[in-house]
Amino acid sequence: MAEALFFLLIEQIGTALAEEAINHASFLFVRERTILTQVRSRMNQIKSEFEVIQAFLSHIGTRKENDRLLEAWVKQVREVAFAVEDTMDQYIYLLAERHRRKSRGFPKKILRRPSISRGWHSIADELEEILNRLHHLRDMKERYGIKTTKGDNPSVANETLQNLADSSHFIDDEEIVGIKKNKKLLVQWLLDREPHRTVIAVWGMVGLGKTTLVSKVYRSKIIKAHFDCHAWVTVSQAFRVDGLLRRIVGEFFKEKEGVIPQHIDTLGRRDLIQILHDYLEEKKYLIILDDVCGTDVWNELRDSFLDNGHGSRIILTTRYQNVASLATRNRVMELEHLSEGEAWFLFCRRAFWKDKERECPPAVESQARELVNKCQGLPLAIVSIGNYLSLRQKKEIEWKKVLDDINWVLNNNPELGVMKSILALSLHDLPEYLKNCFLYCGIFPENYPIKRKRLIRLWVAEGFIKKRGKRSMEEVAEDNLNELIQRCMLQVTERNDFGRVRACRMNAIMRELALSISEREDFYSVRGPTDTSSANDARRLSVHRCGSNMHFDRRTMLHLRSFIYFDTTIFPMKLSFKLLRVLDLQGTLLESVPDGVFTLFNLYYLGLRKTRIRKIPKSIKRLINLQTLDLAYTKIKSLPDGIAELKKLRHLFVHTIGDQTHKSFSEFSGFPAPRGIWDLKDLQTLQGVEAGGKMVRKLKQMTQLRSFRIMKVRAIHCGDLSAAITEMTQLHRLDIVAAEEKESLNIQSISVPPPHLEKLTFRAKLEVPPKWVGSLNNLTWLRLCWSALKEDPLPSICKLPNLVFLLLVRAYDGPRLVFQEGWFPKLKDLRLVDMDHLQQLEIEKVALPKLRQLNLVRCGTLMAVPQGIWYLQKLEMLYLEEMPQEFVGTLRSRNHGKDGLLKRHQSEGLDDHTKIPPIPLAITHVFQKDGRWYGESLKDADLSQYEEEYIAALREEMDWKEDR
Repeated sequence: MAEALFFLLIEQIGTALAEEAINHASFLFVRERTILTQVRSRMNQIKSEFEVIQAFLSHIGTRKENDRLLEAWVKQVREVAFAVEDTMDQYIYLLAERHRRKSRGFPKKILRRPSISRGWHSIADELEEILNRLHHLRDMKERYGIKTTKGDNPSVANETLQNLADSSHFIDDEEIVGIKKNKKLLVQWLLDREPHRTVIAVWGMVGLGKTTLVSKVYRSKIIKAHFDCHAWVTVSQAFRVDGLLRRIVGEFFKEKEGVIPQHIDTLGRRDLIQILHDYLEEKKYLIILDDVCGTDVWNELRDSFLDNGHGSRIILTTRYQNVASLATRNRVMELEHLSEGEAWFLFCRRAFWKDKERECPPAVESQARELVNKCQGLPLAIVSIGNYLSLRQKKEIEWKKVLDDINWVLNNNPELGVMKSILALSLHDLPEYLKNCFLYCGIFPENYPIKRKRLIRLWVAEGFIKKRGKRSMEEVAEDNLNELIQRCMLQVTERNDFGRVRACRMNAIMRELALSISEREDFYSVRGPTDTSSANDARRLSVHRCGSNMHFDRRTMLHLRSFIYFDTTIFPMKLSFKLLRVLDLQGTLLESVPDGVFTLFNLYYLGLRKTRIRKIPKSIKRLINLQTLDLAYTKIKSLPDGIAELKKLRHLFVHTIGDQTHKSFSEFSGFPAPRGIWDLKDLQTLQGVEAGGKMVRKLKQMTQLRSFRIMKVRAIHCGDLSAAITEMTQLHRLDIVAAEEKESLNIQSISVPPPHLEKLTFRAKLEVPPKWVGSLNNLTWLRLCWSALKEDPLPSICKLPNLVFLLLVRAYDGPRLVFQEGWFPKLKDLRLVDMDHLQQLEIEKVALPKLRQLNLVRCGTLMAVPQGIWYLQKLEMLYLEEMPQEFVGTLRSRNHGKDGLLKRHQSEGLDDHTKIPPIPLAITHVFQKDGRWYGESLKDADLSQYEEEYIAALREEMDWKEDR
């Protein structure tokens, strides 16, 4: 992965040498310009050296991991790269600091201080030393004959993959678990009567068993008999079209024991395609392209395979979603991980194959189940670890050693070498811009839900993301995240209502591989409760549940670039990491900002979310590189004016929650706008700022905002606020919170609303529903809270084409809501909370056709079950909280009782009760009694009571979170 480091450094040096840096340098005096000329010359030389080194490392690929001499050389090269990274940060800081002081009118005697001049001389000396080290490394490379291999020899991983594909044809059926359903479907697709050539894709992460599944179908007698000819080829990353065509021709002719055309090795692509066309013209053929790594493979091969109307089939197996999208419509099979039971069954068959019953001995069952859980249903990992453990004694102490140090076991045992090589293939196939992004995900604890927004901001702060064209770095980072997901390198654990990734995780075994690489290359180090050593030379440190046991050696940690603390205990040390870029202490018990934070001139990310911090000092202005300042859910009530000096700030979060019950209007609080905050031209996220006369007047300047929450808005602010919002053409999220419950706001005068707006919240009394909301074609998420509207808001928003989430909290004072035919075509989640005047809820046929969840919370006057609820054929969850007993009593009856829903449905005059959709998958009632929360299911005749922990989790899930 060292090549990814050089990829970033080359770009960083280029950026530093760009025109902006030259403009900054114009502030320097003649003597300093001379030094700067030397510095720039040496940086250009280093950049040239790095470009050659990066090309060399990319060419050798995985070979450096199997060559000790090469690996030792790469280690020294990496150390030089780290030295350059440190020097570059100091260089950029000196330029920026010089520009800042000059622009603020500092006297010349301050600008000419010897300390500043010494800084430039120091950088020049460091760069000269770095160049000497690079020249020495170049000589060393020649001296010891460190070279790239000639030709296109496949990597060890590719060879292993080919061997695995070959061996998959001969696996005993009894050793294969969890493919029965997919095998049946795949056979069905191959045998259907569609005469046109059909392309089928089988996709999923490496190790899920794609090749094994397809090979079992491919070799079955019924498939062999159905097709006239068959060919199977494995596609490597470094494929050549001519080579693939030759292998396919060879497969066909070999199968029929025919004579392979003469001089096939010298034929060009056109001749090879003609041979295939002639051979396949009247045949029904089956071709398997195994492990297709890119769309270019199919795009270059597709015309080689005739669509002759004989029902031919082509199967692509792939790790990439974009490749799978090339398949014929409805012919994509996404493989899933094994279930817990399937995983345990497969493990026992492998780990205890010597035992007749193949059952796990009680002495090691606890460790065995933990190891199987770590595999997370990945067949390759289960089989590999099972095979490895089959050779070990069935003693608790032996298996506990494996469990406690699985990373060492993966890297030092030949029995697991195949698995490691295959998993590593996906990592080495990544383009340079994705490698660091992927490895970085291992810094989070195992099975940790990695939030999309947090990860994106961290990637940007680390310098992994570069702007592309007019797109922001955050947009580019989200593209990277989606690409990693499409490549099956990360698994989505949560999506929002409109399908966007909210959280993801890294497969546990894949994470162990990432940890191994990162530790070896000093990319980062992870320390847990059993680790007492320091981070050595790691550039990043992640601490997991260490408490006071963690030992920090400040001398060896001066080079740290990132420090992420996942322990909830109080942060135990003084910060002295001069070049730190990321400091994330989210969720700790901190009550004040740690000593030394405001001397970290290189800090880009400061995460203090969910801490107990009450104050940010004026010295925050020293953090001139800061991009993200996350103070959400802290006790901070104000910010110093120095915030306005953070010219690179992109994301600012400052809001707190007072009343956790969501029953009080004054639940959230923000912060008064610091003077000059409106001058921050890079600011994209501003969450929690309070309205004020000057603030709302200056808002017109903040046209770059993408996410904006303004609080304590009063009626007198509405004119300026509306005018400002009209100018915010990049806005994706807008929250408007009134100063108090009775403050009535008029937000009607927004002439042209932000065209990209996706999320909108009004937490305010509104005179009338804002008419412009109905024109927001990109709106997916709408909350009307405490609006107390006299006019029914539904007609003005019912045609929004992309709305998937609607929350109404005390939004309408009328007694009746009717969802008419054709309204809300994409709405999936409807939540009605504290609708105190609502007496009747009606749903007409063909209304809410996509609704999956309906929440009714504390609607005290709604006594009857919503009329027409049976029309909601997609409904999966009906959630009730503190609803009237009359309402709940109706649902508590048996489904088929005289008062049950089914009888009520029939009584409404439906023509054919056999077409009535089933009752929702879950009808849950949650209520409070004697200060405790209780929950019950109302779907089944035998009412099931929920545990208190489950109820708490359920209410948390049903809550309308601000961060959704």
